[in-house]
Amino acid sequence: MQSEHAPLLTLTGLSAQITGQTVLEDIALDLAAGQCLAVVGGSGAGKSTLLRLILGLRKPAVPVAGTLTFVGQSVPMTGASAGKPKGIAYVPQSPAHGFDPLRRLYWQWRQLMRLLGKRTADEEVLRALGLPGLGRAYPGAWSRGMQQRLLLAMALREQPKMLILDEPTSALDPLIAAQVLTEVQRLAKDRQIAVMMVTHDLALAARFADQIAILHHGRLVESGPTARVLAAPSSDDAAELVANRQWQRACLKTAVAA
Repeated sequence: MQSEHAPLLTLTGLSAQITGQTVLEDIALDLAAGQCLAVVGGSGAGKSTLLRLILGLRKPAVPVAGTLTFVGQSVPMTGASAGKPKGIAYVPQSPAHGFDPLRRLYWQWRQLMRLLGKRTADEEVLRALGLPGLGRAYPGAWSRGMQQRLLLAMALREQPKMLILDEPTSALDPLIAAQVLTEVQRLAKDRQIAVMMVTHDLALAARFADQIAILHHGRLVESGPTARVLAAPSSDDAAELVANRQWQRACLKTAVAA
């Protein structure tokens, strides 16, 4: 998949296996600064495997071919992992994976600021995402949706070059989801942050992504500008996914909510 702008991230020829079985085959994509790419597919398509490999994780899937280039630096995917590339921030699907349940939220926010070398705990991004002050609350005192928005705020405070969102609306009701992603979209455009959104939700991709990559059984069956892919898919698997018109109604509702 080729973007119209100079790519920030390029993935070439990525294949991976789990116990000898191929789970990703010859995946190629790129993403430019300020763009949003939605990686779409059903259960078992390979979305989570792709995400984990980009983040430098090598279990359970092991890459057997491919090259990752990020900010001009290329590394073979088959070599020893150096961990998550510097400049990439990640927001997990479950807030439980992002917080220490025994530490107050404000303490965790302040720890991030210290790690980032920030002298003040600037909370502007919290307000932008519709969050209240952190006060003395523990994670369990907040809903999953509020926790996920706080993880988003923390990721944005890292000032990343690229933001990876794993099923970003799974903990949010549709109204809040539309508002939050609209704000993330605005911040990403303003700050030239590339966004990779991993989702099963085609309506979400249609509403917020500039580019779509459709995975099916570990293969990249369709990729390109969102409008083109949705209007005229060239593969049978992509056409079958797009033919389900439920996503169009859901997209309309999301746009109205935003």
